[in-house]
Amino acid sequence: MLLPILKNPLVLITMLLVFIVACGSSATATSPSPATAIPASTTAPSVAPTAMPGSTTAPTAVPQPTKAPVSTVSSASLHMAVTPFPQDTLFPWLASQSGHLPFRPIIENPFTMFPETGVTVISNQLFTDWSVSADGREYTFTIRQGVPFHFGKGEYTVKDFIKGIDLYTTADVDLTGCGSNVKGFMGFGSATEMMEAGKLTVIDDYNFTMSLARPQVDLATWWFNILFVPCAQGWSSEQFESEGEAMFEGKPAGTGAYQFVSRRLDENSEYERVPYDHWRVNPDFATLKISTIPEDATRLALLLTGEADMVDVPKVLFDQATDAGMVVFESPLHAVGLTILFLGTYLVSEVNWDPENEPWARRGEEGRLVREAMNRAINREEIIRVLFKGRGDPMYNTTFHQSLEGWNPRWETDFEENYGYDPELAKQLLDEAGFPGDSNGQNRFRAEVRQSSLPGLPEAIEAAQATMQAFREIGIDAFLVQTEFSQALDAFRDRHDAHFILPVRQTIRPLSANMRIYWYTGPTDAERGRPTQGVLYSESEIAERVYLQMLAETDLATREEISRELGDFLYDQYYSIPVVNINATIVANPDVVESYAFGGVTGVFSHLEYATATR
Repeated sequence: MLLPILKNPLVLITMLLVFIVACGSSATATSPSPATAIPASTTAPSVAPTAMPGSTTAPTAVPQPTKAPVSTVSSASLHMAVTPFPQDTLFPWLASQSGHLPFRPIIENPFTMFPETGVTVISNQLFTDWSVSADGREYTFTIRQGVPFHFGKGEYTVKDFIKGIDLYTTADVDLTGCGSNVKGFMGFGSATEMMEAGKLTVIDDYNFTMSLARPQVDLATWWFNILFVPCAQGWSSEQFESEGEAMFEGKPAGTGAYQFVSRRLDENSEYERVPYDHWRVNPDFATLKISTIPEDATRLALLLTGEADMVDVPKVLFDQATDAGMVVFESPLHAVGLTILFLGTYLVSEVNWDPENEPWARRGEEGRLVREAMNRAINREEIIRVLFKGRGDPMYNTTFHQSLEGWNPRWETDFEENYGYDPELAKQLLDEAGFPGDSNGQNRFRAEVRQSSLPGLPEAIEAAQATMQAFREIGIDAFLVQTEFSQALDAFRDRHDAHFILPVRQTIRPLSANMRIYWYTGPTDAERGRPTQGVLYSESEIAERVYLQMLAETDLATREEISRELGDFLYDQYYSIPVVNINATIVANPDVVESYAFGGVTGVFSHLEYATATR
């Protein structure tokens, strides 16, 4: 099954070229749209969807938030229990994107997306208008007026945008991925420094311009968008001036439809509906609680006993839940997937590269044969049928998707021939690569498989076990290491020293964003002795070139050509083990929750303010 295609990059790219202002089953429940669609407009409205790089048709109308009268909202409470975050911290710069779920209910971003239309269409949130020059360097932004911070901590203005950027660019430790990259395109160590140098010009409280140090066509679609989550979150500069970083240990003030009540690390966060008519939406649920529970069975038990109202559990537990009268909410579109990554392929930087002990990381035909063999060992159909209970569609190329630019149909049509499950062929390929093993074809080489989980894909735990067993069956001495995801993150992103196979949740994002996260290396930082601008560092020379081209390229045909070039390389060289794309799911009590539309952002569970209570 293919998604309804939303190939929409034309309008944004056209906008770049002509400098237009962009205003921005019975047990499965189908969530109704949380908002009312607005008609398409031929002029630049104050709130409008905008196509992003990665599409090929004009944008369709996007569901836009409509405020519910206060009298119609309920007094019900919503309790959601999820897989633990990779980091549980009070400070947003110390949390990776998946660790930002506790902050989402209280903050807003300059730009956003809606689950119904996915990542290929953006909409305005805290910003109302923006424009960009044809070379992708000069930006003009207008901020929405009259948006208050919680607890009387002022109104959102340019000053708060600048402070939001500075929180990440000046932090001693930044785990979000914002700092080094934002500093790179700004050309300064902070937004404040950029302003002092005259490259960020404040026109008034609601209008400003930015003159970037390099082309960057994805500010609205990625860096300042809910899709990235943290980089331009709206935090109160007034509160920061009076409390400093301690504000995050108390009651941090955002502009979201919920305001903060309390936080107990590694346990739960609690929120309440703001005590005024929110500019965007008044949540139906009066209070919200998000708990982190490591054990799948415990989360399900909380739901079945009425102690929780929505829970994130593996699909193998769905039947037990639905037999007890619960329902499964699915995201409207594919939101996440399972892919298995070959970490340690440090072929560009060569920092901590160990091809002697990690054959999958070797250059040339030898490495390609090993990676193909490991792909051929994986029974994708069985994983989808058993772990995902048939809910999912094959993933054909990691980070690429039928709805995004660069898609090549041959990846799907030729997949069985090139990637199909064939353990006997896998053994032959390892023999050909020079790894015959012992007389029984065992002990070919050792391979560590990391086992960890993230919210939105609890099946990753069982997938790691299946991966280890599959490798053992073709003679690889594979072993399992159970770890918190934060430890894996520290190895591959923060130390550039990861030497293992990692089954992981892949979020469907704009292509250039996932290029940076998965494939880009960037320069080696002289002080740290390692690259700092990527995340997973599956390195290749072609990815370096294509990513930098995509940051500046505005010609649609060229973007399609160069992104497909990278996709062909990754596919033909077996740079990962793509497995499955899925609609994100959560199991809920229908006596409490009537509807919830979600998906599309890292960590999956966004837009909680649009969940509706059963009456």
